[in-house]
Amino acid sequence: MNQADLPASDPREHPISRYELWAFVAITLLGAAIRFAFPSAMAIEHFDEGVYASNLLFPDRGDQYPDRHLYAPSLVPWLIEWSIIFFGDKGIAPMLPSLLFGTLTIPLVWWVGRQWFGPLSGIAAATLLSLSDFHIAFSRSALTDVPLCFWLLLAVYLFERAFRDLSWLTAIAAGFTTGLAWWTKYNGWLPIAISLSGLMAWSLFARRDERHFLRRLALWAVAAVTALLVWGPYLLSLPHGYSEVSTNHRQYVVGFAGWMDGAFRQIDAWRNAHGAVASLFCGFVAVLSAGAFLALSGDESRSGKVLSPVAPQHVGIAAICLSGFGAIGIMTGINVALGLAALLQLAVGTWASLRTIRPSSASNFHWSRFRFGLAELLLAAWFVGLIVATPLYRPYPRLTLPLLLAMHLLSGRCFVGLPFGGRTTPCLRHTGAFAVTVTLALTAVGPLLSPWPKHPPKLILPGLATRGELAQVARTLVQDVNKLPNRSAQPAIVGPAAVIYVYAEPGLFFHLPADGLAVQPAGNLNFVDIAATRKLPTFLVTGPHAQRSQAFTDEFAKRADRFELIASYPYDASDFVRLDDVSATQLRVRREPLEVRLYRVRVPE
Repeated sequence: MNQADLPASDPREHPISRYELWAFVAITLLGAAIRFAFPSAMAIEHFDEGVYASNLLFPDRGDQYPDRHLYAPSLVPWLIEWSIIFFGDKGIAPMLPSLLFGTLTIPLVWWVGRQWFGPLSGIAAATLLSLSDFHIAFSRSALTDVPLCFWLLLAVYLFERAFRDLSWLTAIAAGFTTGLAWWTKYNGWLPIAISLSGLMAWSLFARRDERHFLRRLALWAVAAVTALLVWGPYLLSLPHGYSEVSTNHRQYVVGFAGWMDGAFRQIDAWRNAHGAVASLFCGFVAVLSAGAFLALSGDESRSGKVLSPVAPQHVGIAAICLSGFGAIGIMTGINVALGLAALLQLAVGTWASLRTIRPSSASNFHWSRFRFGLAELLLAAWFVGLIVATPLYRPYPRLTLPLLLAMHLLSGRCFVGLPFGGRTTPCLRHTGAFAVTVTLALTAVGPLLSPWPKHPPKLILPGLATRGELAQVARTLVQDVNKLPNRSAQPAIVGPAAVIYVYAEPGLFFHLPADGLAVQPAGNLNFVDIAATRKLPTFLVTGPHAQRSQAFTDEFAKRADRFELIASYPYDASDFVRLDDVSATQLRVRREPLEVRLYRVRVPE
């Protein structure tokens, strides 16, 4: 096989040194410590979190929240169930699956980065992810997005290994992992699309060998079939088939007409999640760790190779480019700056390949003159594809997590192309490491120079913001219900003394069950007509989702005489929840007051 057919980096050329091992362990432990820090600040708050975490409250419905299949497949809810069974539902148990997957993604990013692009790339990418406010925040939730990112990265890596090694066994492993991603979230098929896009592009850019290309295409097909077989049992278990799920998802598709607005909303959310001090620490440590590793383990005498020096002006050019990158970061925040750097890297790589084609050979132009590795093309397909596709959907900030993961890997790859990342003298390596460290430190400190919002964040680490106000409202509400006179109309009857119906607030529903109270979700107000409301005190609880629903407003107006308002509980939802409905800019201008309302159902005379 021609060497040009292989990815650019062979990991066997870079044995793991003790310095890299120390850095990897330190970065992973740091990321784990931040994600598990302040456990009392973690609580179920988001709508979808309540759906995934409340399944055990429905033993008569197969331990499944009503219509849960419309929100996500079974894997994460199942993991949350077992976590609650072992550790109870009052602590971090519902968040434990995401916490573990979020922590495990750090060493996985390191491994994939070093396998694809070398040790420097792995260390830098892992550090960026370890200290990413955005990833930290979602790792401390009970949502499906962080586990999806783990399976997505592992599956794409296995696809690359299968193509590289022409291995049927690895292809089956890639398909199995893709199946697990599909069991985690309905867009878990993404590794199939990414791998096919990257393979087709690679077939154009690499030197052609039809026999190997067809075999790789067969490997992809085996992986895709394996993924479908793994996901098939869940697909067959859907009560009304996948058409019901796709119909539900279509209502959130904004299409190209809403692409621009969605893209700016997502960028705005990135900036809002950008903790000034945390990002300074993140940018500084990411490059400093890579630079320190380079200085310690990059001595030529260890490799036995004599490396040719690079002209000093090349280091100067790199420093100027990185300074421009830092200036952009001053105004945008580190996530946006990393995205721009990734786009610039792809553009420069393409330009450098085109530059190798001399005018005299233009008549003999062939795609094989491009020398892109398979790993680079898979990552480019991942990154560019999600840039196009993500804003086509309603701009939920969590949907950008897979895109951010690709950005971290591409940012780590930047070290491969810098003058101090390859054939340089020790002096130039130290100079380059210092230049990049200072530049990314300026990038990270940029938001400190940006105008602060009227209400600056309470924490320097937004990812650790407290999300417990809804849980506190639930505790107060239960206390108020228990204090009401004549709460138990039939004290001699064994069973609940009162019934509480919760309308369209799964997050609140999760916190409400208590001794002596029966709590039920409600999708309409028909419960007021059942016979039980005449025997037991019955209550209705509503929140922001009901108050924003025109269907609820219309239905409530028709039955207003059946409800008596008992209490209102104002609270402030975290940005983690609010950014699903409003842009970060709107949120900085005005935080809409939110409240939970408790109604008692009147018994007709």
